[in-house]
Amino acid sequence: MTNDELESFEPKEQSKAGASRIPAQHTVTTSPGERAARSSIRGSGAHARAGDSPPSPAPRAPDGAAYTRLPAGRRPTLGVRGLSLARVRGSSPVVFAFAAGVAGAFLLALLVAGGVAAAYSGRAIPGVKVGSVDVSGLNRQAIVDKLQSAYAYLGQGEVTLTTPVGATTITYEQIGRSPDVQAMADAALSVGHDGNPIGDGVSAIHSLVAGQSVPVVIQIDPMALAVRIHQLVATSALPPQNAQVALKSDSFAISPSSTGSGIDERAVSTSIIDALTLADAPADLQAGGSFVTLTPQVDDTAAQAAIAAAQKMIVNITLTWGGAWPTPSSSPVASQPAASPTPTPTPVPTKTFTVDAATVRNWIVFGTRPGGSYGPAADPALVQAYLSTLVPKVRIAPVEPTVISDSDGQPIGLKAGKDGLGIDIGATAQSVEAYLDSLVSGGNPSPSVAMTLGLIPPQITSVDNLSQMVVIGSWTTTFFPSESNGNGVNIRLPAKLLNGQVVGPGQQFSFLSSVGPIDAAHGWVPGGVIVGGKSEHTGAIGGGICSASTTMFNAAARAGLQIDERHAHFYYINRYPVGLDATVYSNGSEVWDLKWTNDTPYPIVIRAYSTYGSQSKVTMELWSNPLNRKVTFSGGAVVNQVKATDNPPQYVSTLKPGETYVADYATDGFQTSVTRVVTDQSGSTIHTETWKSTYTAVNGQVQIGGSPPPSQTPSPSPGAPTPTPAPTPAPTPAPTPAPTPTPVPTPATTLPPSPAPSPAATRRRPTR
Repeated sequence: MTNDELESFEPKEQSKAGASRIPAQHTVTTSPGERAARSSIRGSGAHARAGDSPPSPAPRAPDGAAYTRLPAGRRPTLGVRGLSLARVRGSSPVVFAFAAGVAGAFLLALLVAGGVAAAYSGRAIPGVKVGSVDVSGLNRQAIVDKLQSAYAYLGQGEVTLTTPVGATTITYEQIGRSPDVQAMADAALSVGHDGNPIGDGVSAIHSLVAGQSVPVVIQIDPMALAVRIHQLVATSALPPQNAQVALKSDSFAISPSSTGSGIDERAVSTSIIDALTLADAPADLQAGGSFVTLTPQVDDTAAQAAIAAAQKMIVNITLTWGGAWPTPSSSPVASQPAASPTPTPTPVPTKTFTVDAATVRNWIVFGTRPGGSYGPAADPALVQAYLSTLVPKVRIAPVEPTVISDSDGQPIGLKAGKDGLGIDIGATAQSVEAYLDSLVSGGNPSPSVAMTLGLIPPQITSVDNLSQMVVIGSWTTTFFPSESNGNGVNIRLPAKLLNGQVVGPGQQFSFLSSVGPIDAAHGWVPGGVIVGGKSEHTGAIGGGICSASTTMFNAAARAGLQIDERHAHFYYINRYPVGLDATVYSNGSEVWDLKWTNDTPYPIVIRAYSTYGSQSKVTMELWSNPLNRKVTFSGGAVVNQVKATDNPPQYVSTLKPGETYVADYATDGFQTSVTRVVTDQSGSTIHTETWKSTYTAVNGQVQIGGSPPPSQTPSPSPGAPTPTPAPTPAPTPAPTPAPTPTPVPTPATTLPPSPAPSPAATRRRPTR
């Protein structure tokens, strides 16, 4: 075997001296070629550069040989006391044993180095420097503190800027020049701590043997520098004028561009940054600039191209709305106890709307587009404003959940409501803008744009929403169960149906819609109605319902809500406050309803209940957040009173002989009006209205079973006195007026109506 001389061994050069671990926004390459290529300041964040660290002496191998760079073409070999592995031939056991020994030694070295890296968890491993500052064994905060002290000088110094319009100095502190100690600390700690055992071991070996140097990182605030430069040179500059396009008289016109003259602020700023991001920058940097011709960013040719692009956008657009309901992101109702599941919505019929080309043209504005080019675009604000006009045409209002209350009226749970449907204006506007952009780019888009459907959730989602609610309006009406009101069914049933319903802000309440349909299949029974000025006590399904509607009207009126529709009864019923009754009626073609609008910013919960007994009561309460509205009533005086009389008795075969029945009680007719004024907590008037009521006089009528006596001849004319006294009416408990939480002024004329159990509370008015 031939012994060669000991050859040097040079491992692969380590190029990751920490720079690769510094975040991109903090690291700026320092090569002269890259510095020369810069032409502008980008962004407003910290601008930084890794400075060149001083070279360290060439490390020595364990046997005393230096790590050197081999001449070109030479392959590295490991020299060990005259034995060159590069010249070994054959399969000598000695060679294999030696190779195994080398591999084992290398593996052992890795294990040792890996142990070192693990032992220095959270600290810089031995041999790590930042620039010329040794940070071996330090934790992050200690590294930051040491670097802050060692490189504090980087923030000391100033730039002297000289231009034809004057000179100024800018301190390094004013433009934020300082060491980025956070980035450098991160880079130092990452050496040997990458998480890869082999890589960390190799890095630790290199650091232990040769040391590793992390470059110095300098940060500068380019925006602060640009502001300082602009303060000096902008006053004497003649800025260039960009060409601009605007809509004038249904066509696009160009304001031409022009060149300017001044100092190129961007070039001056870039040269200063290039110099100051070097670690060896002087403490008294000199910079300057001269006058140059400034060209506009948008010239006339670019403006003409923008108009040509805009012409492609001026088309009719078809918008479509409808289809499947979108899936809610969360349940619309969360209640205690658990709400019943929301029914699956049915598909929504499609509606189409056409946006004419003239409207689209008015949307177009011009400016810098993504990518830097000048061109047209649809103004998002104008598109959204147009879409807002379509909302009422497609809106499906949400159904508020039904509130479950305890015996004290406090909410304890909810029955699920239902989402409404509208337009997601923001998403739809983006679709329209994208459609118009595709026309400019020469695409072949669909002939219509699908509007994005938007769910409108109920206002109330849990009983927690109701915790602050109070009674804002209530009323109680006394009634006497009889055949005229279905033995109380037609008054108690609407209270049951209304109880727990929620009227959202801006939503209109309709009494008939809220309690309907009114038919036998839904539990309603025959009750009283007025036909031709006469009472028919079982003449209509749902008769007597007006006790409930009148109660609701008074609760809403006293809450200060907006009253949209109210109708007076055919004749006055003394159980109701004068001029403040509210009848409802529907015959399929004519509808008289009670309607009010929740003109408050809060949901309103209805609580309705009734009592039982020969003298019963129905109560309506409206719960909401405190409104602090003040409600006052005035008027109620009786005018144009018409006195009622008793008609002669009427003999009928529907009663047993001698049996009597009061078909109508004598009720005077009159006119009255009540004015309501609603003010807010500041005293400003919200509502002022006057409700006028005309009540027709109704003569009393007693019916007797059987035929009239031979000596008694009915009077030939209505209203004439009878020769014999009228039979005593059937005994009926006399009603008492309902309690009035908010008193109505006493009428000027006292009415003398006979006590009556309200023959009918739902009345059909005859033709007057």
